[in-house]
Formats: sequence, structure tokens, C-alpha cells
Amino acid sequence: MDDELGGSVLPPPMSDVVCPFCAMACDDLTVARARTGQLRVTANGCARARTLFALPALPAHCFIKGRAVPLDEALDAAAALLRNAISPAVGGLAADTEGISAALALAERLGAVVDHATSDSLFHGLRALQVTGAMTATFGELRNRADLFVLFGTEFDRHAPRLFDRIVRPPTALFREAGAARGYLIGPGDGPMPEGFERLSADLIHAPAIAAALSQLVAGERPRGQRVGGIAMEDLARVATALREARFGVVGWVAATLDPVAGDVAIEAFNRLVVTANASTRCAGLPLGGKGNALGANYVCAWQYGVPLRSRLGAGPPEHDPLRYRLKSLLAGGEVDALVWLSALNGAEVPDTRTPMVVLARPGQPLPYDPEVLIPVVIPGLDHAGSIHRGDGVAALPLRRLRSAAATLPTAATVLNALLDRLPASPLPVPIRETAHV
Repeated sequence: MDDELGGSVLPPPMSDVVCPFCAMACDDLTVARARTGQLRVTANGCARARTLFALPALPAHCFIKGRAVPLDEALDAAAALLRNAISPAVGGLAADTEGISAALALAERLGAVVDHATSDSLFHGLRALQVTGAMTATFGELRNRADLFVLFGTEFDRHAPRLFDRIVRPPTALFREAGAARGYLIGPGDGPMPEGFERLSADLIHAPAIAAALSQLVAGERPRGQRVGGIAMEDLARVATALREARFGVVGWVAATLDPVAGDVAIEAFNRLVVTANASTRCAGLPLGGKGNALGANYVCAWQYGVPLRSRLGAGPPEHDPLRYRLKSLLAGGEVDALVWLSALNGAEVPDTRTPMVVLARPGQPLPYDPEVLIPVVIPGLDHAGSIHRGDGVAALPLRRLRSAAATLPTAATVLNALLDRLPASPLPVPIRETAHV
């Protein structure tokens, strides 16, 4: 009898599979595979995981301006485009660790700017970290100990789909009653609330003021006024009391839903609230979001070059400037004349720009128009092994190869290394700056 996935006999399901499709990197999925290569999440996956794991392993062609060509011809065309570039950039960077490392090596050879597709949210947190520091905890510690969650943001089911069943109200926990955590959601929305949670409706543009008022209340001070950001002071006082009385409180946020201009100011206020709460109890910050292995891309850049993303590599010492080298701004200003865009994972939609592009994307990736060169690549964690960094910043989780039907397509790292082989060696060796050791 045929199984419902189209194979004659269904192979045994694979357990403890890591999902690469959001920063939670859930590592408890069970995935079934048909002989055709079709995958299906049968346990523990969110709606996004079920959709993306089920993407078919379709054969795909390379294209030059919409014309199908062999891989070697596409690589030659891409190399010719990049050799003539004066102000190139390497962006997207939604890939596994090896793919990101190869993309940065290409950027170094080109003297290119590097940036991730979702770096706006990432740099809100980095700027706040520089100003206030941060007190955070691992997902495991929060799962096993936290009993109160104060969460700023919206669309948690989109940015961290399994937040509640994996961390907030898990079926089992080591040092607290499982499923007993309570909390508050602060932000817009009117949908159903998780059990034990209360919504305090507010526009997130007021998040810095709300968090600052909570800090004062937790410290025993009374802010002026009767309302902050549309929330009654009596309601904020209840939240402050809950933070003081919690055994382990959590202040969490989805950076992508904060004010795009002042998200770093909001996160500074969250960090200060966490520090204030720690004067009387235990509290930790929980930043959420970051698709496409954004944190991993930033880590790899820092490990290999000593600077974060939004840097220019290869033209002398690495040069970091988070404002000057924000790729979205450079593209909008027409300051890039060749763009390599890496989108092997979700979270790096191809930008709608007229900048000449070399796109490395998974088959079926939506495109605003035909780029100069399109090279399809396989998906990490489905079609090849690798690693991805979890959003709490402490674990690089292994990705497994789950199917072989797409074996005819290359990995992102393979394509990027082949491009490197077609480019001349950099005429300017990168000098090493000596740093005094303390």
C-alpha cells in the first residue's frame, strides 16, 4: 500500500530534528520522509515548520536575465559582473554557518559591504547593549525556572511561534510547576489571550516610557501622571508588583515590532527594567526574533574579522559603521553597483532594487524580477548538514540532511567558493592591526 506522501514504504520517522526557520531553532521535531524525498513534520512543529519542511525538492535551473543556463555559465556571468564592480555588497546572508563564512570570504575578496536582511532588529539590540549592557538567560533556564513573563510586542506567533509551548508554559519543567507561568502582553492587539496572561493595550511607540515607568514602580517610586502610553498607572503598578514578587521574572520583546526609528531606545529601557528588578528578585531579558540565522551571521563576522555586520571587508582593515553600511540605505541611495544576495533560508526576501544582482536562493523563492544571475541552492537542515545559531546566543545547533532528492543542486558554500575561484586574488592584502594585550 502506498503511503500518503507518495512512497511505497514510509521510512522510519526522524526525531530530535532541528528547525532552521526561526531563531528559536526548536530541536524536538519529528519528521517523516517519503521515498520521493517529500518531508512532513509529524510532531512538535509550528505552522511555519510544517509549511517549509514540506517544500518539494524540485529540480531547478540557473538563469541569466531569465534565460536558463548551466551552472558553470551562470558562475562565469556572476564573476564577470563582480569583477567590474566598484562598490559591491554581499547581503541577505540567510544560510547556515558554512554558507555565511563563504559569503564573508567573497566579500573580503571583493572589498564589499556585508549586512543581513534582518539586521535592523539585530542592531537595535546591539546599540542598546553598548549603552546599558544586558542580563539575559538561556531558553532552557527560562523554561525550567521562570514564573512570570512581561512581553512587549505583537505577533508572537509569527516571530517566535512556539514561545509559549516551549518556554512560557511547557509540558514539563525542572524547577517550577509546568504550565503555571503567568504574565502580561504589552502592545496592540485584541486576539485571544494565552491562559494566565493579561493584555495591556498600548502603541509600541510608547514602549520606552512604559518600561521606564515600570522601572520606577519596581524601585518603589511613583511616576507622575495617571497613564503612560495609554495604560493606567494602577495597571502598571500591578505589573511592577508581580515583577517584585516573582521568583524568576522575564522581560521579553520582539525587536521587529518596535518603533523602527527608536527600537534601540526601547530595548535600553527594557534592559534597565531588568536590572532594576534584579535588585529585589531574579529577572532576565528575552530578546525574540531574527529569522535567517541573523545572530549566526553576526557571530561569524565577529569571529572571523573582529567586527559585527554592517562592515566593509577587504579594503584594508575591516571597517565597521552601522549607519554608513546599512545595506537597505545603500541600495535606496543607489550606492551599490553589484549585489550578491544569499537566501538559502527564509527571512531574506530578495529586495526590489534595480542594482545588478547575483541571487543564490532556494528553489521557489519569490523574486520581484529576473536578476542578472540566479543560482538555486539547497536548503540547510533539509538538503544538507550544517549548523545554525539559536536566538539566546549560547548554542550552535547541528542541522541534518533529511533527504537526497535535491542532490543535483549545490550548497550555498559550494557556489560561493566557486565564485571565489573565478575572481582574481585581492591586490591589497589585509593588514593585521596589533592590539595591546592586557
